Amino acid sequence: MATIHVDEIKALARRAHGDPQLRERLFADIHGDDRSDAVHAAWTLTHLPHIDNVHIATHREELVQMAITTTDTSLRRLSLALLERLDWNINGDPSEYYMQLLDFCLTHMMLPDEPYGVRALCMKLSYQLSIPYPELLGELRQSLLLLEPSDLGAGVRHTRNKLLKLLTP
Repeated sequence: MATIHVDEIKALARRAHGDPQLRERLFADIHGDDRSDAVHAAWTLTHLPHIDNVHIATHREELVQMAITTTDTSLRRLSLALLERLDWNINGDPSEYYMQLLDFCLTHMMLPDEPYGVRALCMKLSYQLSIPYPELLGELRQSLLLLEPSDLGAGVRHTRNKLLKLLTP
């Protein structure tokens, strides 16, 4: 993998913010055959200003599919980071990919072999996705209580504790 520095990523993100074609090329690169290009493209997209979430949202379904199907941990974490930025308030019945993501997140936040970053993002997304459904919030709370704090890294433990405070009646 060619070394690329965060300053280069941030500069590319600034360019992509004002260039819709570059933004779309970055989304296309995520699905390319070159792992290095895919990771760099996803990393760049995570540095877009939050005003660009509207553009990220147009790729929501493909980001969900990437997150739940990729075997590449970096791409999984980066796609989850992009999804975590989005508004998940829905009107009506949830789509299939919405439920697939929720199932994935509820499962993967519990897996001890999943990297801490992925687990924390899965916890945050599980919370966001469960907000419209009080019964799911209860299930999420019970799942979080099952996680032994001493077995978690500091970031995951912080995310767990923060969510438990939000979920405690």
